[in-house]
Amino acid sequence: MRTAVFQSAREVVAFLFQQAADRIDQAYQPRPGQHYKGRVSLEVQGMFGAFVLRRDYYYDPRHQQGHFPADAALGLEGSHTPALARLICLEGADETSFEKAQEHLRETGGMEVGARQIQRLVQQTGPAAQQWQQADRPAQPCDAPVLYVSGDGTGVPMRKEALAGRKGKQPDGSAKTRQVYLGCVFTQHKRDEQGSPIRDHNSTTYVSTFSGIEEFGFILRREALHRGSGTAGKIILLIDGAAGLENLGRINFAGCLQIVDFYHATDHLKKLLETLWGKDHPDSKKQIRRWAKLLLKEKVSYCAS
Repeated sequence: MRTAVFQSAREVVAFLFQQAADRIDQAYQPRPGQHYKGRVSLEVQGMFGAFVLRRDYYYDPRHQQGHFPADAALGLEGSHTPALARLICLEGADETSFEKAQEHLRETGGMEVGARQIQRLVQQTGPAAQQWQQADRPAQPCDAPVLYVSGDGTGVPMRKEALAGRKGKQPDGSAKTRQVYLGCVFTQHKRDEQGSPIRDHNSTTYVSTFSGIEEFGFILRREALHRGSGTAGKIILLIDGAAGLENLGRINFAGCLQIVDFYHATDHLKKLLETLWGKDHPDSKKQIRRWAKLLLKEKVSYCAS
């Protein structure tokens, strides 16, 4: 069933991409030094499978550079559509290995993308994403009642040469990972029937850095300003409760409401329970479930009872 549906969808996507490429090529004005070399076919990987795209090719012998106007205008990342490239990068970032990302894409969407392809695409888009988040962009107006800012830090496995001279938690003092900070900004306009906030669809933008937490706070604040934090009704900072991120919020988002996200809040409750009752207490899981329900119902003051 999925194969049959994907075939029809792939034909529609191929037709739309080819129509767009033809329009772009017809309107393109070659730059000085560029020479038209004819039409070249490209097998493009999309969400619904591969299709062939024919587009114009120009070459500048002076600078020894080739150019496909349609590729640039359509946002093709190598031979991937923007939608598939975005999904691949998200999978590559969320999974613990590129092999697991490959398997997840195959199992959930029937998309055959090799682990090496995923790695190359992530490495290709990384520098461009870094330049994008560091660029000075004008602030956008924001009419959302609530603008959320979230940030966290984690360790990512690195090659030995990238960890040279860094202190770590290994017995010999070496490091296996390097600290990276990840952040996002999104908005909320509505609530569901139970009154819980609903994240606005497709409103999330992301930033990241290997720099220290001070630089991360500056990058996160800049992204929030670009998203319209100056005109939003309220700013809420979602963090894990760590002192460093709490201080980041006070410095970069003075006066905003800080909330420990649910995942980390329950994790803190587990540590509290281990301190009070010790590990492997027979009633620990039952008590954690009770506290988690109280947290979800915004009855935090009852959690200690």
